[in-house]
Amino acid sequence: MKRALQSILLLALTALPSASLMSDEKSDVIQAAMRFVFQEAGVTDPSVTVEAIEGNFARVAVVSVSGTTDPATAYLKKSGGKWTVLTLGTAFEDSELSDYGIPSSVR
Repeated sequence: MKRALQSILLLALTALPSASLMSDEKSDVIQAAMRFVFQEAGVTDPSVTVEAIEGNFARVAVVSVSGTTDPATAYLKKSGGKWTVLTLGTAFEDSELSDYGIPSSVR
């Protein structure tokens, strides 16, 4: 099962525009979000779009290509040079995002 997920992730990542066409930062954010969605959310056909990056925080839109799940938003934070997903969902309270330290410009 893990091998199958890795294969799917590799296929999805190779379908993305080449790194030369997007910033390394955006590419890193997309890869981190894709890994999280595959491993933690069980979405097998995600499409991830970066909507905002400011400093060490990012917001991405996550949709299932087949429409099997509702569209979602993920917030990520960069720490130690690595992007990680803080939260993924379809709706957030401002207080929840404040607790994560996410700046209003990224929300």
